[in-house]
Amino acid sequence: MSTTTGSGPEPTGPAELGPGTGSSTGTKPWPEPLYAVAGVGDLLAEQIRRFLANAPEISAQFQRNAATLPDDLRSLPNELRTLASDLPSYAVGLQTRARDLDSETVKRNVASAQSRAQDVYRDLVQRGEQAVNQPAES
Repeated sequence: MSTTTGSGPEPTGPAELGPGTGSSTGTKPWPEPLYAVAGVGDLLAEQIRRFLANAPEISAQFQRNAATLPDDLRSLPNELRTLASDLPSYAVGLQTRARDLDSETVKRNVASAQSRAQDVYRDLVQRGEQAVNQPAES
């Protein structure tokens, strides 16, 4: 038997989320994760616009690189052999660095990465709010 609190049904899935539901702060009409997704979309649209603006330059660079591609491909087997022969020394170096890691340094680096991730998330939420609240361009 289920009991109700009298405050209405709780959203149970994405289809039931909407303005005024699922907000963690109570001040935003939509949940923060939706604003973050909108922020990602806005950032992606900005990057596509930059890419399109630079398309002629990128195309010219591609053409210049295509001219040297045959020579680059001929040298590739030698470069791969060199890399393969150097891999054991790289592995030893990584093992040494792993042994020398200080647990406090690792903890600080993890905390720093977590803080940066939270900052990025907050920036995406803010960007998403701005994107959602600005009038659509025609």
